[in-house]
Amino acid sequence: MSHVQLLAAWQHQNLEEIKTLIEPDIAVEFVYPDGHVMYGDYNNMIQVFEERFSTVQDWNFEVIYKADRQEDTLVIMKITREDDDFNRLSAPSLCLLTFHAVGNTHKLKRAHFELGITGS
Repeated sequence: MSHVQLLAAWQHQNLEEIKTLIEPDIAVEFVYPDGHVMYGDYNNMIQVFEERFSTVQDWNFEVIYKADRQEDTLVIMKITREDDDFNRLSAPSLCLLTFHAVGNTHKLKRAHFELGITGS
């Protein structure tokens, strides 16, 4: 369950723990609804978390698919965010996260986010 520790830290907005669960050479892609793609690295990923965590919110993760490939685990999930009154803060995102075994833990080494999705 490589993703569980990261998702728990994410849900609790625990940035310090998240920093330990992301590989320093992570590759990140953010695809916006207009098709614009932003490529990022560790610093960009941490900056996104800092921006999102500036507001207290509820994070919801729906794991759609999980698979293993040699020492990697791939997780596809839908992410939504809500305020304290259960109002959606933005359109959901669909993401593919790739975790790599590092000792007794799994660290996030690739993340692909499709932002602003609609439908089910």
